[in-house]
Amino acid sequence: MGCSASKKSQDLELKLCKSYCSSPSRPDVFDELNSELTRQRKIAKISWIPYSNFNNILFISYDDNNYLNYSAIWKNVPTRIKDLKVILKELINSSHLNRDDLKLIAAELECNDKKNLTEILGISQNPTSLNYIVVVDLLFSGNL
Repeated sequence: MGCSASKKSQDLELKLCKSYCSSPSRPDVFDELNSELTRQRKIAKISWIPYSNFNNILFISYDDNNYLNYSAIWKNVPTRIKDLKVILKELINSSHLNRDDLKLIAAELECNDKKNLTEILGISQNPTSLNYIVVVDLLFSGNL
């Protein structure tokens, strides 16, 4: 990831480790992760975006961080009149997240947001693979 661990991210990692010692497939895993990221990073809440809200999903690339990258159109965006072009970063083999995966995702979200000016719009889930997806604004996607 190329981001040095700060005291803040170490605290977040410790908190996530303590929070997710039980099964990460709990229904509240997204809410807990979202609340912690919001508190630690002082950002607006990350939205859960139903996968059915994406159209024209096209494969772009596979990157070194274990993501499959797709372009898509997000329809029915709550805060916009027009549909939005986005990047879907699907984390491979994430259908059964464990605490280490959650720590990695949280650290990556924090690092990428600062380093690449990535605007993370939300989280989704591929209904076929059940992999989790980070939804990023196409204009702020930086290097895929």
